[in-house]
Order: sequence, then C-alpha cells, then structure tokens
Amino acid sequence: MKKIISACLAVCLVAGMCACTRGAQTGEVQTAPSAESTSETTTQPSWQWQKSSPDEQGLDPDVLEEVHRTFDSFPLLASVIVKNGYIVDEYYKDGYDAQSVFVLHSASKSVTSALVGIAVEQGLIESVDTPISAYLPRVLELDDERWQQITVRHLLTHTSGIQTTDDALWDAWRESPNWLEYIYALPIVSEPGARFSYSTGNTHLLCVILQAVVGESVDSFAKKYLFGPVGMESASIAADAQGISDGGNGVQMDIYDMARFGLLFLNGGDWQGTQVVPAQWVQDSTTVQFARDSGSADYGYQWWVRTFGDARYDAYFAQGHGGQYIFVVPQLELVIAFTSNYEGRTTIYWNLVNDIVNACA
Repeated sequence: MKKIISACLAVCLVAGMCACTRGAQTGEVQTAPSAESTSETTTQPSWQWQKSSPDEQGLDPDVLEEVHRTFDSFPLLASVIVKNGYIVDEYYKDGYDAQSVFVLHSASKSVTSALVGIAVEQGLIESVDTPISAYLPRVLELDDERWQQITVRHLLTHTSGIQTTDDALWDAWRESPNWLEYIYALPIVSEPGARFSYSTGNTHLLCVILQAVVGESVDSFAKKYLFGPVGMESASIAADAQGISDGGNGVQMDIYDMARFGLLFLNGGDWQGTQVVPAQWVQDSTTVQFARDSGSADYGYQWWVRTFGDARYDAYFAQGHGGQYIFVVPQLELVIAFTSNYEGRTTIYWNLVNDIVNACA
C-alpha cells in the first residue's frame, strides 16, 4: 500500500529565511489530501524509465556520494536525479521508496500552470490577458472595481494585488467553510500587475476558472490531458469542501512522477511525440515574467526561475513546503526531484543543486 506523506511542520520558518522562501513555504501546514478521484486515466504504458551510471552520463559519482552524505544529515526522504533522460541516481530512507506518494504542497502550482496552458491551447481560456471576470461573474459584484482589472496573467505571476492567503491568514483561510468566498472577501492591497505577493489564493482562483471552463474537476481534466498521457499514474489533486481542486497545495504523486513532470518540461512539453503541454507555454511559464525586488529567485507562470552552478546555468523549479522540489536545468538535460520533511533554510537545497550541477561534465 502506497504511503502518503505530508509535512506536519511548524507554521513559522526559521528566522532570517530569504523572501523567496517565505513566499513559497510559510504556513502551508496541512494533512495529506483525502479526496480520491474516480475519473479514469488514459495512460501511455509503453515508456519506462531507463537507468544509467552517473559517469556514463557525465556526472561525477564522487560528488553524488558527498550529496548522499548531506541527505543522511537532514530529513530528505527521497531523491531522483535524471541526466540525459536516464535515472542516474536514487536515494530513499525512513521506509520510503519509489512508490511512496508525497503531497507536493506549493510545488503543486507548477502542475496547475501546465493545466492552464493546456486550457489556453484548447481555446477554453482565451488568453492570459483575459480579465478573470470573463470566467468568474461573481467578480463583477465585488465592491472594489479593481477586481475587474485582474487578469489570468496576474494570477499566474502572483501580481493580482489581492491580499495573500499565505503567512498570517493561512490557517484561517484553510479552516474557513468556503475557500473561494474567503478570497472574494479579501481586500485589494496593490494595483493589479504592480507588485509580487505570493499567494495560494491566486492559484485557487486559477482552479476555479479551470473548472468553470472545462466542466469537470481539475483533477479529472489533469488525468485526461496531463497525468494520463505522461503516465503519471500516482498523480491526483485533492479538493476543497466545494469540490474545487486544490491546485495550489494539494497535488500528490510519487518521486518518479515528479521526475516525469520535470522531464516533460525539459522536453518542451512533448512526451513520446505528443505535445502534451504547448511548447510556447513551457517557454513562457519558465521564463522570468516578474523580476522580484528581493529573494533568491524570480517568477514565471507558477514556476520559480534562477541560475545554479559556478557557470550560472539557467534553471527553473517547483517548490513546496517542507522541501518538495522539481528542478530543471535545460542546458545540462538535468532534472532533480526531492521530497523532504524539513523546516530549515532553503539554502541547503540550493547548495545541493549547485553541487550536482557543478558535477556535470
């Protein structure tokens, strides 16, 4: 039976954490999603992971031994490293393995971004610059007319101007009987498009829009058009009390499927000759869309963007509370997936990725 892990961590992170870390992690404390989807998955069964040695793929095995020693020293639970399409390294401890299912927390947001891109490609969402009021008529009833200026792009880039649901409001929002109405009651604290303010509420609004245009749950839509075609058989998305998929915090999957998702983006959204996610969407969502004034990374469409390694290779990554990560370094054909139960500084992950990147010949 697959194990489901969810980090039950303190609401406050270690003092002095960078702004990027606060935005991406603070307050995301929840138990594992319990919602089970009954929708069928259309899976392409022919593709299987191939394994290779690190040195055959140009990665120094001695460095990986050092990386494993670091893994041993803190609560990292599973890791998979993919180089040139091959699994070159795996690590598990505390009884977890390749079939253990983990809640991705905020790394979920990158999955939701892909689904928005698919919906745009299908013509269900007109464009990222369409006002959200076109899909959420309730917005037209809100007192502050600035709600009507908010676009899909603003939600994707966390520049909506809506007060964040994270940090101080997290528990109150997640414990409220209606997450959507809670968001609608929040004030607009900055002009839409003017300022970055990380908020899971923005991603929840994206899920509301998705469910409105696709006519089914985001989980069901994902199984048909993303999880199924890529063979991500362990992947699912929990839902709130109203049945709205929790695409900002409630995606769960095993470590292999995390790596599959990263490999899909590394390949420009193509999987076995099928364009699952539009190539232009992959490019746009993993390119800096909003340069932040502080923190260790900038932001695309629900992906973090920064450089790694001494050579400063461009990279992008999904990041979730407790240390759930999917890193992609396109120039090196490198994908790294981590799952953890860790509440310390994110610099430990930056250092690990820097070491792995530097170990690539």
